[in-house]
Amino acid sequence: MIEWDFSITLNREPTGEEADALYEAGLDDCSIGGAKLYCDREAETLMDAIESVLLQIRTVPGLWATGVGEDDGVTLGDAARRHGGRTQASLRQLATGQRGPGGFPKPLIEADNISLYSWAEISEWLRTEMGDDIPAVNRDIVIADAAVKLACRARETHQQAQVGHIYEIAC
Repeated sequence: MIEWDFSITLNREPTGEEADALYEAGLDDCSIGGAKLYCDREAETLMDAIESVLLQIRTVPGLWATGVGEDDGVTLGDAARRHGGRTQASLRQLATGQRGPGGFPKPLIEADNISLYSWAEISEWLRTEMGDDIPAVNRDIVIADAAVKLACRARETHQQAQVGHIYEIAC
């Protein structure tokens, strides 16, 4: 078994009674900070660890996960802050091809002069193409976060069955 470190964002900060219920549900390997759970879970894979925590959260009425890890979508300014060693201007030059080897990750979304990139893609590119010493982002976190966010949107619009069906068709 491997110990996986990750965080899960809840729909709100748990009450004292709910925090006790989370602990009793098996989340004694997670600490609570506001609406975040910081987990150190042993499992075969990261996905297994995340799944087990999500299942235990569901046992506490009124609480559910709204995200896993940090948001993957970043502006170049956000990416510079996460990197800690590059400026927004430096990243902009890499993104436009004015500097570096080219091939900077494409934005996920471009609208009204704002581009949103994947931090997992940017950090991987900076490590492999530029030799930057920054931690890797586990793609499983990004996938789990997207799945949790999709589930929340489906719940909000009462479309769980339809979204589940589309998922099955798309796979």
